Amino acid sequence: MIHRFLNLVWPLITLVPRHSSPVKCRVILTTLLVSLVIVSCSNRTELDASVNELTFKTLSGTDVALGDSQGPTLVNFWSTSCVICIKEMPHLANFYTTHKPNGFQIIAVAMSYDPPNEVLELATQLKLPFPVALDIRGEASTAFGSVEGTPTSFLLDSDGKLVKRYIGAINLDKLEKKIDQLMEAG
Repeated sequence: MIHRFLNLVWPLITLVPRHSSPVKCRVILTTLLVSLVIVSCSNRTELDASVNELTFKTLSGTDVALGDSQGPTLVNFWSTSCVICIKEMPHLANFYTTHKPNGFQIIAVAMSYDPPNEVLELATQLKLPFPVALDIRGEASTAFGSVEGTPTSFLLDSDGKLVKRYIGAINLDKLEKKIDQLMEAG
């Protein structure tokens, strides 16, 4: 992320005259940092149409096509090295088990840098009841707008439209309310 930030900011920094006052430099850098934070925290309201064409290869070897979902779907990007992710998984598993009969689905997508054997080991150890997929080439992450950190989750309605993006651990009470609203709507 820092590399990406520097690639965006460096051309702008070079435009600042060499003999600018330190105060002017701080103002410019602060403005750039605030802009970066706002952009990185945006809650996208749409996803590229290619998201609905994604097919995930699960650890069990089956394919899960996102476009085949019949109800709300939570796509959870996680990592084996993410403490928050590992702590959240048992809660997501319980939530999934409770809401699956109503058509709710979770797809847990391991990041491209995760060793597949560690993903399999953790999924087995945590007894995850939902599909766990590998994003070896980073295609899923890219389709969802270049997921930078984990956990990052996307709640999609039954038509595959983005309802909410979650960065960090999900408040399951709020998620439940969103899912109830989606179920009532259609």
